[in-house]
Amino acid sequence: MDNWFTIDEIDANTYSISEYRHWEETHCYLLNGNNRSLLIDTGLGISNIYEEVLKLTDKPITAVATHIHWDHIGGHKYFLDFYAHADELDWLNGKFPLSIETIREMVIDRCDLPEGFCVSDYELF
Repeated sequence: MDNWFTIDEIDANTYSISEYRHWEETHCYLLNGNNRSLLIDTGLGISNIYEEVLKLTDKPITAVATHIHWDHIGGHKYFLDFYAHADELDWLNGKFPLSIETIREMVIDRCDLPEGFCVSDYELF
């Protein structure tokens, strides 16, 4: 799924990873520290953000969500080490207030989907 992400280097240790081909234009941020890297938000999950992050760091990666909306946690499925706010864990455990059908409609709405993407396979993290 080439060219799904737009990557901008903010400084030597900070990157913005954006999804401009979707109307949400989600922005995620990678902060590379001395021993670990922190990915703030993981985007829509339409394409594999983990593969992009691996190009930008060789350190262990922790993912964290600013909040539990579908466009901020879609790529969490690619990370073993991830965090979310305790008050929002119910949403991650099956109580997300939107149906998967509604989310799938929002995924394809005003979106230049990558070749090979099948919305019926899209799942909420």
